[in-house]
Amino acid sequence: MFCVIQKIQKKKPNEYGAHKELKVQVNNWRVGDDKPQIHYSYTYSDERFERPIRDAYKISIHHSYREEGKVKKKQWAICTVDYYDLAESWYGDSIVSKTLKKKLADMEIDEDTFHEIIGTKIDPLVEQIEAEFQQSEEYKTRQKYDEITTLYATHKAQFESEYGANTYNYCYDVFGELRNPEYLEKLKVDKKARDEYINQSKQESYKRFEEQFNNNSGSSYSTVASSNYSEDEKKLLHEIYRMASKKFHPDVSGDDGSKMKILTKFKEQWGL
Repeated sequence: MFCVIQKIQKKKPNEYGAHKELKVQVNNWRVGDDKPQIHYSYTYSDERFERPIRDAYKISIHHSYREEGKVKKKQWAICTVDYYDLAESWYGDSIVSKTLKKKLADMEIDEDTFHEIIGTKIDPLVEQIEAEFQQSEEYKTRQKYDEITTLYATHKAQFESEYGANTYNYCYDVFGELRNPEYLEKLKVDKKARDEYINQSKQESYKRFEEQFNNNSGSSYSTVASSNYSEDEKKLLHEIYRMASKKFHPDVSGDDGSKMKILTKFKEQWGL
């Protein structure tokens, strides 16, 4: 059993060349009161690269066998793959799975063996076509745009992890050019205010914790209702509890565990 690949010529060229240009798309809208009206995204030009090569490859499996002393032949047409499809994707994507199952049963082989038979013949051809295609202007342009959009996505994720979701595209375009310095400055000011508030809240919460801990280090405990704390404060208290539990663990502090018991009591009082 062996594979035969026949090169043929298509009547029409492949129409799905890569887009020739990556462009900034300016959107004039308003999502919320705190957002600018202009939002920057990206799109591609309608114009595509022409694909002049009309080669295609008919893949078939052949099998010769003897029956009653006579040589007989069987063959199965598998698929026809375009030159550019071989350059950019796997030939198996062109095979209809339902049809393949019937043919595999007829050939009495499994799918792995099937692809091994085809691979022996098609792999050198694919390597040749890929090498040719990678020298084309289309391939080089697409690679350049892929790098730009990948870098854009990375910068966007980093920026929004710092300044909040849905902010990057109001400041920068896909090429990393700053389009709205005023809004960027506003984001920086807002972030500074948030950071200062969080730091102040941490300090106040830790101070409150120290006071409660010192006041209750004896045999009595004061009851502090968990409802006295906001959700943000509870998050800070979680952090304080984790830090304090490491410090006051008997294996670390060397005491009889009384500090840890008090800390556990506070955890219950805080509603954590």
